[in-house]
Amino acid sequence: MDVITILQPENHVGRTHSPAALSLPSFSALREMPVAASFPVLFLLFATLTIAATPLFQQRYGFYRLDKIQLPADSYAESAMRQLVSPESDAALLAESISADLPDSIRIVSYSTYTVKNGDTVSSILARSGLRSLGTLLSINGIDNARHIRTGQKLKIPSMDGIMYTVARGDSLTRIASRFAIPVNALLDSNDLATSTLVAHQTLFIPGASLSLSDLKHALGELFMIPLPGRLTSRFGYRSDPFTGARTFHTGIDLAAPTGTPIKAAMDGKVAITGFSAVFGNYIILTHDDGFQSLYGHMSYIGVSRGEKISQGMVIGKVGSTGYSTGSHLHFSVYKNGKMVDPYSVL
Repeated sequence: MDVITILQPENHVGRTHSPAALSLPSFSALREMPVAASFPVLFLLFATLTIAATPLFQQRYGFYRLDKIQLPADSYAESAMRQLVSPESDAALLAESISADLPDSIRIVSYSTYTVKNGDTVSSILARSGLRSLGTLLSINGIDNARHIRTGQKLKIPSMDGIMYTVARGDSLTRIASRFAIPVNALLDSNDLATSTLVAHQTLFIPGASLSLSDLKHALGELFMIPLPGRLTSRFGYRSDPFTGARTFHTGIDLAAPTGTPIKAAMDGKVAITGFSAVFGNYIILTHDDGFQSLYGHMSYIGVSRGEKISQGMVIGKVGSTGYSTGSHLHFSVYKNGKMVDPYSVL
């Protein structure tokens, strides 16, 4: 009897199934078989062809498990931002930076000037300044991004640790002192105040205080910003598929917004890849320091190109509804060392 030999093709991740020669009757032989006897053979043939074709169908149309998507490593170029700041991301330094102590004796705060040299980082400048708190340097100099200090920039170095505070309407010395848990006299002495009367927008030096942990992380580039002010329509985790209703794992968050709404980079980084997929439509993947990567999907417009350096808050594209989408929105995913993380844990 003639037979048809079916070989399993290579699947979508490059693994090859073991070839299997199936002893199925040829189509000419099937015509000679009784109708009742041919049904099991036809069913087996149909099932075998379906299984064999599935990997090819997945490869052609992009229907992969979303939790198995591999992001590009972008290993050919280390981010230039690492040359500007390194130890600031250490947890120990952050902890020390928010625990500066009030000096034993309070004098009027004075300032010296330091000119940033090539190769300087805020941590190396801190080490030479005699100060303990990184927040002091950042606050006194209004630095909201420690990775962007530049050669030739002049920094003010105070004579003690502390931060600058802008007086709000209705503030008083007693209220401010209570907020930062320091004596009123410490405010009077460090700022050489002759009166307790304050005016709105007046600036005060708060001795012994530092920035909050969230402000420090933001300045050090360790907090992502929300890419757009959209309405949250789907969280990270298991959900019902919007098309099929099946329980699936959602790899990021969805933010609904009108088509054309600008999408901003959530953190400083570099464009690893841009492209189109059946799942994410037009998408961008950014690579960041410390092993982070972020993905932006379903875009109507891509405004950056591979290898481009990106600053936090820079517009990289526009909202759309391309790919596997039920409406205009941004799909935003975050990965840490190749593993998915809940975006809200770093936003």
